[in-house]
Amino acid sequence: MEEPLTSYMIYWQKTVHAGVSDLVVIAYSHGNETSSRNILYLNRTRMDEKNLTLWISSVKVSDEGEYKCVIILHENHIRNEHVYLSVEGDVSKPIIHVDVPHNACGPTELTLRCSSHGGYPQPEMSGFINNETVQWTYTSTSDNQTKLFNITGHLELNVSEDILVQCLVGYRRFQVSTNLSLSVPKECPTVPPSPRSPPSHGIVIASVVILIFLVAVIGLTTFLQSRKHTLSHQPVATLEMTPQKLSNGTSETVFA
Repeated sequence: MEEPLTSYMIYWQKTVHAGVSDLVVIAYSHGNETSSRNILYLNRTRMDEKNLTLWISSVKVSDEGEYKCVIILHENHIRNEHVYLSVEGDVSKPIIHVDVPHNACGPTELTLRCSSHGGYPQPEMSGFINNETVQWTYTSTSDNQTKLFNITGHLELNVSEDILVQCLVGYRRFQVSTNLSLSVPKECPTVPPSPRSPPSHGIVIASVVILIFLVAVIGLTTFLQSRKHTLSHQPVATLEMTPQKLSNGTSETVFA
């Protein structure tokens, strides 16, 4: 500028949309900053008086858009410059959660979840397993007030060996990543067999043998008692000795 700053009126304004007045971001009149500033930019903007550069602090997603610098000299509009401000919100470092089945061992089905927040514009998610590309299934939601995005992804894996999982969140030129090492037991622990009760058919066989033995003993006892009773009622033979004389004068005894 050839004239001193005190000769100009300078306005930085943000274009909203057709039919709505531009928002005054900062304004100078005759070398002094004026109070005609929109409340949305209160205590957040300043201008370099040497090159008229606009500075905005505590940038929000809502600050994104087209701005224009209007320069007026002696009430004559002499210059009008436009610039577009793009806003990017850094995503947070991703966090990986693993859902592991209870007492998992050997080949195991795992569910992995990766999440990050605070990104703008809408971020993307990608990843690697042992340096091989994998595709996370992810969704993202935008906060109604801040317009920042939260992103969550999940991955289903059948793990049979130690692996290195990597989750990346961000944009093509800027990404944030997290690595996670997973170790899976190679073999399941041996569980000793529980003691089993003797087979039931052994008990049945033993019972049958005992029953047969009892029947045999009872039958023998009954037989002996019956035999004794029969013998006690039979007639007993009586032997009588009758001496007889023989013709030769001797005698012999005859059992009758």
